[in-house]
Amino acid sequence: MFNLDNPHQFFREDDDNGETICSWTMDKIKRKDATVWIMNHFFINPKIDSNKILHKQMATVMFIAQESHLPVWPLDPLVIKYFEKHSEFHSIWYHKPNPANKNI
Repeated sequence: MFNLDNPHQFFREDDDNGETICSWTMDKIKRKDATVWIMNHFFINPKIDSNKILHKQMATVMFIAQESHLPVWPLDPLVIKYFEKHSEFHSIWYHKPNPANKNI
C-alpha cells in the first residue's frame, strides 16, 4: 500500500511480463491558501485500454483525497478530463476550472 504521511506518492502497475501498464505520481505541497496533492503526468501504455486503467487508478486518487482530507490538483489533461466527466471528483478538485471562463 502507501503511506499518506509521505509527501511523494509513486504508483506503477506492470503486467505479468514486467511491461508498464501505467505510472503516475502525486506530491503534497503547501500553497498560500491550502495544502494539496498535485497529480502529475499520468502515463498509460498505449497498448492498454486507457479508460479501464484510468478508472481503476482514480479510485486510489479518491481514497487518498478522502483519507488525507486534502484536495487534488490534476495537471495531466487526461486526468482533468476524467475529473470533468465524473462529478464525484468535483468535491476533491483543487483549482477546478470555472465553466464561465472556458472561452477566455
